[in-house]
Amino acid sequence: MSKAHWALVSLGVNLLQSLLKFLAGALTGSLSMLGEAVHSLSDSFASFVAFATIKFSDKKTKKFPYGLYRLENFGSIVIAFFLLLAAYEMAKRALSKPVELKEEYLGIGLGVVLFSLLSSLTLSLLERRAGKKLNSPTLVADSYHTLTDAFGSSLVLISLIGAYMGYQVDRYFALGVAMLITYTAVSILWKEVSVLLDVSVDEEVLQKVREVILSFPEVREIRGLFIRSSGGKMFADMVLALEGRDFVQIHRLVDIMEDTLKKEVPGLDLVFIHYEPVDGYRQKVGVLIDSDGNVSPTFGGAKELLVFGGKEPERTIMPHCKEEEISKLISEKNLCVIICGHHPLSRDAKGMLSQKGVFVWETEEKNPYIALKEVVYNLQNVEAAYKKGEDNRSLSKS
Repeated sequence: MSKAHWALVSLGVNLLQSLLKFLAGALTGSLSMLGEAVHSLSDSFASFVAFATIKFSDKKTKKFPYGLYRLENFGSIVIAFFLLLAAYEMAKRALSKPVELKEEYLGIGLGVVLFSLLSSLTLSLLERRAGKKLNSPTLVADSYHTLTDAFGSSLVLISLIGAYMGYQVDRYFALGVAMLITYTAVSILWKEVSVLLDVSVDEEVLQKVREVILSFPEVREIRGLFIRSSGGKMFADMVLALEGRDFVQIHRLVDIMEDTLKKEVPGLDLVFIHYEPVDGYRQKVGVLIDSDGNVSPTFGGAKELLVFGGKEPERTIMPHCKEEEISKLISEKNLCVIICGHHPLSRDAKGMLSQKGVFVWETEEKNPYIALKEVVYNLQNVEAAYKKGEDNRSLSKS
């Protein structure tokens, strides 16, 4: 079953328990039974909250492109407050005066409380197992809430058995259970608030991700790894040092790494990989410029070559160069990407670039700096150059 189906099952069971407990409490005169009926009713509301958050947490819109996944965490927090309320009610009931029970209806009360106890224990076990399998924090939190109903039913059971024997001992057990419920609620609150604050996943998950990444021989170093968990999903952001000059091949490698991570690490929803060259090698990107200072629409019509990737942008004038001469110059510059309006027409020029592993990035953008941003934004001096070139002024006049 899906997460939403489990939440509906929990809602139905809690509503049935609440109705039966109200009837049994009215017949026996047991305040603890009536209190448990109210408790089950609060469980029903908590289950409804669980259903609503699960139902809408995966909805994606233009305004919420990542979905409303954090609703599940908010749902868990709401349930935790219901746990605190239940603990308060139990403690309050435990400190109240004992009540005379109607012995002729004790059998009905025992039947109802036994049914409630068994159904709550069974539902809590199955729901928690489903929550862990489906990676739903709301289902797990709701399973603990259902478990507190089983503890409450145990209180009523002890109270009814004590009535048969002439003792009233439920208040002592109620105080102990109230403390346990409070501990559970505080634990859930701590966990979910930490998630909302983007706390990192545990070391076991981080180590698994590291193993998958380092299984690729092209990865020389993990320079940054950040993984957060929210709404039953995990989001990874990493910076890797990769070996290689072929722009297309590296891009394909990153796609493969992302798919592999999602398969190997359950619950990993989004992976963002930022890659950098290994130390000692700088990625260089070139832009072919025409006589007006714009990106050259043709390879052979280029008049200047602007290179980024070093300490300062490098400019080379190329008056009346053929495509083969331009390709030779690009190859000598050890570029990984050359930006132009179109590929070279000459076979020799194409072959020269292919042998050197230079990728030709075609663009319709005229501004060389904006075109450069299409390819890569984190190369040295690219950001500053982009800002300087926003007015699309001619390079020859700058």
